[in-house]
Amino acid sequence: MKKILFISFIVFISSGCGVSRKISLLEQCRYDLKSADSVYFAGRDVSRQIKTRTFDLGSIPELAIGLIRKDIPLSARLNIGINNPGSKAIEINQFDYIILFKGQELVNGTTERRINVNPDETTVVPIMIRTNIYSILSDKNTRQEIFSYLRGTESAKSSLISIKIRPSIRVGNKLIKYPGYITIDKELNNNMFN
Repeated sequence: MKKILFISFIVFISSGCGVSRKISLLEQCRYDLKSADSVYFAGRDVSRQIKTRTFDLGSIPELAIGLIRKDIPLSARLNIGINNPGSKAIEINQFDYIILFKGQELVNGTTERRINVNPDETTVVPIMIRTNIYSILSDKNTRQEIFSYLRGTESAKSSLISIKIRPSIRVGNKLIKYPGYITIDKELNNNMFN
């Protein structure tokens, strides 16, 4: 009986060290918002207009209807880069994310896919988002700031998007979540849009 308890204790300690080592590998990674594409605003593809800074409110009559209905859909694909500077491959089994614009939450969700990040490489992970941005556009100052940015006017302030990522790793049959969120803060610029 003592032998079984001792062996169980050794297995428990060994698996705990494995979890710590894997979490430490996640901490070493660098996370970045690489690009955004397939941006649909109130049902219209505006990716090209954003990139070329030729955004025109008049080309989106659905926006006025959306403001009345309090429903302004935004969908986009955000491409997150995960760089592994270490010497061992890392496997992320899923990650939770929260996307904020100027500190206000746009959307949250979970990416349910296995991601392998080889040593000294960057893996790009697409995240598809769909959300109602009425609450952000209902604030007049924020709305003007966003539209100034989209039009490329000189008075446009740089806008900050934050992405919080919480990766999970699998140890045996258990999914272990990273103990907190890793935050990516990125200033939006037209070079990010494909």
